[in-house]
Amino acid sequence: MDTNNISIYYRRAVEEDAEKIYRLYSSLSQEDIFNRFLHMKKISLEEIKSYLRDPKCVVYVAEHNNEIIGEGVLYLSGEVAVVVHPSYRRRGIGKTLLKLLHEEAQKRRLKRMFFYTSPENTPVIRLASGVGCKFRYMDGLYMGLIEVCPTGSNETEGKSSF
Repeated sequence: MDTNNISIYYRRAVEEDAEKIYRLYSSLSQEDIFNRFLHMKKISLEEIKSYLRDPKCVVYVAEHNNEIIGEGVLYLSGEVAVVVHPSYRRRGIGKTLLKLLHEEAQKRRLKRMFFYTSPENTPVIRLASGVGCKFRYMDGLYMGLIEVCPTGSNETEGKSSF
């Protein structure tokens, strides 16, 4: 896909992508890390390898010039997360990754996807609003809900606070 005159390739991630994903996270500011995890953390290469191997986790990446510039993660609980390298934001990469995760959730017949974010994270709120996300304010955070399959079920059905 050509986005603003650069070629971006989207695909499922494999374990061999771990070091490139690690470099993506290393490029993020402390504010970006906080917005992704809702606390300060340094993600390790082993942690990345672990979720890439996890059968309850689906990961897509956006690649440009053999570097990973974006990552989208879907847990079978329905929780999603998207991160894009600062130099490549506002080009539709996050939206494309979210769309790929939505398609994956449909294939797996998940009822909904969800995420948590701070009220200050306007880029994520704007992105999610553009794909029909509904928000609930809970304990100082926004919980974003994106309907997928009304008759589907999430792995934690009955355990969540929806």
